[in-house]
Amino acid sequence: MMTTRQTLAAACAAALLAAPTLAEDLTVVFKTTGTGAAGTTTHYYSSEKMRTGDAASETIVEYGPAKIISIDHKKKEYSEITLAEMEAAMKEAAAKMEQANAQMKEQMANMPPAMREKMEQMMGGGAGAVTVTKGGTRQVAGYTCQDYAVAMGQTMTTKICATTALQFPAPNVDYRKFSSFAGSASAMANNPMFKSIGKMAEEMKKIEGFTIAESTSMKMMGKSMDSSKEAVEIKKGPIPASAFDVASIAKGYKKVPHPVTKMK
Repeated sequence: MMTTRQTLAAACAAALLAAPTLAEDLTVVFKTTGTGAAGTTTHYYSSEKMRTGDAASETIVEYGPAKIISIDHKKKEYSEITLAEMEAAMKEAAAKMEQANAQMKEQMANMPPAMREKMEQMMGGGAGAVTVTKGGTRQVAGYTCQDYAVAMGQTMTTKICATTALQFPAPNVDYRKFSSFAGSASAMANNPMFKSIGKMAEEMKKIEGFTIAESTSMKMMGKSMDSSKEAVEIKKGPIPASAFDVASIAKGYKKVPHPVTKMK
């Protein structure tokens, strides 16, 4: 299942892909905090590939073949999936969710109002409005960035600082491949657990520039989880092929089925 943090990342990616611009490759070193992620991590952005993550896990996206590689450093496992495979899995999951959603609605219609509201909150339907609020400006890694506060009801608050002095390298990709994928994703949005995704993607369009600092506070099932990352070094220019070499990054790791396939 997609986590709240992954949902936010997906929304950010959707906003970036919606308006590609020409730019140099970027290498960004972030200082990170949070459970299992304290230390530093390097993100790589080129027109052909992207690598992001932290000490616990990383993701490599290869735009040309539309392939996603997920690396779990804790479990010493990695998995690969193509956009076509992901779309097929999402279509199957969407069909099952639609059937389950219809059954749930029928059951919830007969529940007392208080119990029905509690069930909606547990399923994500009570996450509340997704809002983006513009704040002040500050300096991060030598760049002036604009602060934004992203709130998803009472569940999650993320503070982002984005700079317009840097641009995300335009992915060298056939965008027609993503159009059908977007259709599959929208089909899943009918499920209460995914209600906030569309709202978040729309609100994220208000954030202008490249994110160089981010902190997230999330409350779930009575527990609080906090994490953050802030750029400490930013370099422009070509990225060595070794930065995307899965064989080296995941050396000795076991290859397993991609987590998305478990949605089927």
